[in-house]
Amino acid sequence: GRIVGGLLGADLQKRSLEALARAVHESIGDTDAVRVAVRGPQSMFETLKTALGPRAGHLDFIEAPGFDLTVTIDDAVFETRMAEWANALAEVLS
Repeated sequence: GRIVGGLLGADLQKRSLEALARAVHESIGDTDAVRVAVRGPQSMFETLKTALGPRAGHLDFIEAPGFDLTVTIDDAVFETRMAEWANALAEVLS
């Protein structure tokens, strides 16, 4: 169960970060004035930053404990929700 959970978790994390990167990229648009606040673990931030390429210059990062990245753009909030998935998987596997 732990092996399957680890494999599924890594794939889900990858897909979740890809979806988050798309949402951020679309929200930023072509403007240079937008600032994007990002909170969460450094390792996930680095993946998001790489996915955004040159637009990563819009990101203001605050490292925070946990499994999720939370991105705030104006009044919109985007979150990976990995912790919620991990809790559901733990309940199923126990």
